[in-house]
Amino acid sequence: MRYGIFFNPNAGSGDAEKLAEKMREKFEQAGHSAEYLTAPDPEQAIETIKKAVNELDGIVAIGGDGSLNIVGTAFLQAGKSLPLGIIPGGTINNFAKRWHLPMDEEEAMDVIIAGHQRKVGIAACQDRQKAVISSFTFGSFADISNEVRQSEKRKFGLIVYPLKAIKQIGKDTSYPVEITADDYHEKLKVWFSLATTTHSIGGRPYVDSDYDELHVSILHNMHFRKLLELIRFIFTGRLKDSDTVTYLETNKLALKPLTDKKIYSRIDGDKGPALPLTVEFLADFMPLYVPEHQKNER
Repeated sequence: MRYGIFFNPNAGSGDAEKLAEKMREKFEQAGHSAEYLTAPDPEQAIETIKKAVNELDGIVAIGGDGSLNIVGTAFLQAGKSLPLGIIPGGTINNFAKRWHLPMDEEEAMDVIIAGHQRKVGIAACQDRQKAVISSFTFGSFADISNEVRQSEKRKFGLIVYPLKAIKQIGKDTSYPVEITADDYHEKLKVWFSLATTTHSIGGRPYVDSDYDELHVSILHNMHFRKLLELIRFIFTGRLKDSDTVTYLETNKLALKPLTDKKIYSRIDGDKGPALPLTVEFLADFMPLYVPEHQKNER
């Protein structure tokens, strides 16, 4: 069998390339062949993977949700998905943690070589031209994330996000948006909206149900007196029973801005396209290499 290994050669200290070399050696020892799928930027990486989809039996992605998004987007644009193996890395690994994939690199490689699969869902927007692997957000707090520099993340860590978010309290930073979902239609002044393809963030469940749908939390009607609820939302995502949050489980989420101001999304940790957008959940879209005990689970 023939495999492709996708990684960002410019990321970190070159560890991804070393892992790719080790993964290729494991494939060769198992009697398979493997080639690297790399490119200088995400757009060219998507094109590289698209061209390889019809020639390969599977793809391995080294990295976090942002790297997985490139592969998922290539699958969508190609109109075909391949079995995907994940060697987790990067800052965000929500998708890998949700499906209980090993965080240890050697163990992750062994899972891929073993070849056990299950089909999993992802989401898509822009007429199925852009993947949403784990999370889709918009609102003033998403704007903050879009503006946070890599140097700030390295210096302060993830605490930089809630610190900057708290500074927004008291400011007029909501966006009027018309929201349509399954059995739902409303116009809200949205501070922040989070839609995830799984019920967990960073491996920690933030909603009780585990349906294969979009899990959507919409934070609105905020003011200074609800600061404690906001802090709770920032750190846990759990505000399901609060009147500041509308919670939905849906297969499709349509978002129409009611302002001339550009409202940009954030997808899988990176800046995404502006509204209006429709996000839809694609159940069983992609075969995923998983530990043996998960291969027949639904």
